[in-house]
Amino acid sequence: MKRILFDDAEIAGHNDFNAIGAHSQAALDALVNDAIGYPAHWAAFTVAQKSAQEVTVSAGRYVTREKIFGLDESVDLNLQIHIPLVASDQRWVALILRGEEITVNENRNFETSVDPETSIPVNISTPKRVERRVFIVVQQGNATPAPALRPAIAETDAVVAFVLLTSSGIASIEPGEGWRVKTLYELDGRLSSVEVNLDALFRRTESIETDIANITSRLGEIPRPTIIRQMQRDIGAARIQLQLPEEQRAYVFDPALTYAQWDTTHAGWLARVREGVRFAYANEKDQQLAVLNEDNPAIMIGANRRMIPAYDEALRIANVGRDAALNISQQVHTVVTAVLKEVSRTSIRYGTAVHYCTNQRYWSDLLANVRVGEMFFHQGEEYQLVERPAGSVRGPSWRWIRRVIREEWTETYWEYETEEVGVNGSIYGQTFLVSQPMIVTSIDLDFATVGASGDVHLFLCETNSVGMPKFDEVLAYTTVPQNALVIGWNKFTLPITMLESGKRYAFFTVTTGNHAVHTTTGNKFTSGTRFYATDGVWAQGEGTSDFAFRIFGAKFRDVRTVVSFDALTLENGMTDIEFIMKAWAPGGTMLEWEIRPSGQTEWRALEETSDIGTHPLVGLPALVELRLVLIGTVDLAPMVVLDNSLRAKLGRHRGDMVAVSEEFEFGLSTETIVTQFTVDAFNEAEHTFTPRIMVGTDVITPDATEIWIDPNEPERRRYTSFYELAAPATAARMRPAMTASNVVSVPFIEDCFLAAL
Repeated sequence: MKRILFDDAEIAGHNDFNAIGAHSQAALDALVNDAIGYPAHWAAFTVAQKSAQEVTVSAGRYVTREKIFGLDESVDLNLQIHIPLVASDQRWVALILRGEEITVNENRNFETSVDPETSIPVNISTPKRVERRVFIVVQQGNATPAPALRPAIAETDAVVAFVLLTSSGIASIEPGEGWRVKTLYELDGRLSSVEVNLDALFRRTESIETDIANITSRLGEIPRPTIIRQMQRDIGAARIQLQLPEEQRAYVFDPALTYAQWDTTHAGWLARVREGVRFAYANEKDQQLAVLNEDNPAIMIGANRRMIPAYDEALRIANVGRDAALNISQQVHTVVTAVLKEVSRTSIRYGTAVHYCTNQRYWSDLLANVRVGEMFFHQGEEYQLVERPAGSVRGPSWRWIRRVIREEWTETYWEYETEEVGVNGSIYGQTFLVSQPMIVTSIDLDFATVGASGDVHLFLCETNSVGMPKFDEVLAYTTVPQNALVIGWNKFTLPITMLESGKRYAFFTVTTGNHAVHTTTGNKFTSGTRFYATDGVWAQGEGTSDFAFRIFGAKFRDVRTVVSFDALTLENGMTDIEFIMKAWAPGGTMLEWEIRPSGQTEWRALEETSDIGTHPLVGLPALVELRLVLIGTVDLAPMVVLDNSLRAKLGRHRGDMVAVSEEFEFGLSTETIVTQFTVDAFNEAEHTFTPRIMVGTDVITPDATEIWIDPNEPERRRYTSFYELAAPATAARMRPAMTASNVVSVPFIEDCFLAAL
């Protein structure tokens, strides 16, 4: 810091007086830079709108670390040139402060001579002051549709205000509060508030430290998370195995797969459960499917009513030779109980409101291996999947498509015990390997002698992993009576039977007659082994000879066959169709139903239709023509069984739905209950959903409901509702309700949850 000194007799020079101002200004700059130090900030400015295009900036100061610039009088800024031209556009502009030093001149009298007696004063303009002034720069952003982006501001600039402009002029003014200089008074107030909060924080920290110390001393008594998870898994598995009841629990969750948690006898019940709680049908019909013309030359209907495209027989596997003869009744006769395996089932659900439902993942927990029985209890026929051997990887496989749900078993045959065949006699047979998939039609055996009595039963069965025939897994069988047998080749015609590639199968004969068949020796047939059995269970291989046999398969005449069926009809129209059938469709083949609603000209396959407006059932047709398209190859084709289990179920939805659950006992008394319902296929324009509960006979509406919409599936939402009861309760029911203004498209409840708090 500097100061100028003068003596009484000193003649002062003009530089000394200039230094007084320079030193004062330098001292103030140093104080501002060291003690305040705002790099680019403003103080005391205000910005007000003067007109539609003008703003007024009041007097104020601009601080740039050590220098302070000032605006002594308010100024007006015209923003006309920055106003966007397009009516829908907006533009932000920033009023940025800049500083400059300006030298100001003034007129002063100067002496023209050193002699004051003769000097004549002259008035001359001379630099008199150095001022630090503020000027304002307008920085504009881009003109864009709302919302417009603000212009980017450099770190060295200070914004006194942002002004939003539209095509009609100034829309709003926002001060640049982040660039304003804060006064000591403001800073002192903020610091006082922080000190108060800091004192409270210290007290809370001390309390937390005490709590943590207490928790640390008890950590050894808490079971490890791994143990808790093991207990949860064990309890969950035990509940399923023990079938524990739901009462005396303060919560219940239902994946809406079965009727177990729902009271269908309640007077308010108006719904159905099918992988979700759904709208009931206003009208429904169960109809057996029948072929319009069974004499159609394009198809053949064989034993057990198995329909397949027309074919000719072709030799597929053979071992021909007459090296020796084998008596096929020389072993001890035994009673054989052969279990015939049935063709796998397929269910296809199709309609305007058939949707994939994620709650199907709970099937494995609820029903384990009885999933089949649950899905296909139909017309009094109950299908049950028997227990499979430990370690087996074979099992049901599901395919799901939105609006088309296919449920099928990928195995050609399954262990539903449809028939037990008991026969008496000696057992001889032959295993063989199938290298290519084929559909067997018959097996020929070369007889050397024919006895005076005794029919011959021939069975086709599977083998186990070591090639032993499984007498209790028969795929097909036939009988040739004794009086039809001849010396030479005898044809045993079987129901058409599909054999899969890479698997080993066997055929065996059972007879009491004194018959003999030709065999080959010398291991001429390397793809199988002859065997015999004495007890109907265990088979003994014989490596010295093999049966002489011929296996014939189907060679199909066409690769695409269309079969017309009776039309489907439902009074006042239908929205849903469900097919249930026994069928197979080997890899590379296809079995597809096609429909043509009344009044339409095109046939439509049962396939996904994302646009509900183009769905063939959207017009509620009362009559739908039906046909089946069988697509295959020369060697393989799909098959369907034309028995009374080949059916179609038709339905049309109601416009309202009410579901009433069983009454759940909480095991405690509560006044607060929470429900949560997941609803799918929901359209706000056409659907309503109302969560409710029942306590006794009272229907209670929630006090508050939170709705979560799935960001990935906007049609899927979750309703969480809170109920405050007027009096304590120990039990309650769920009672959700829905309506649909258009029965072609209806929502469904995916899962439900109720808890007492």
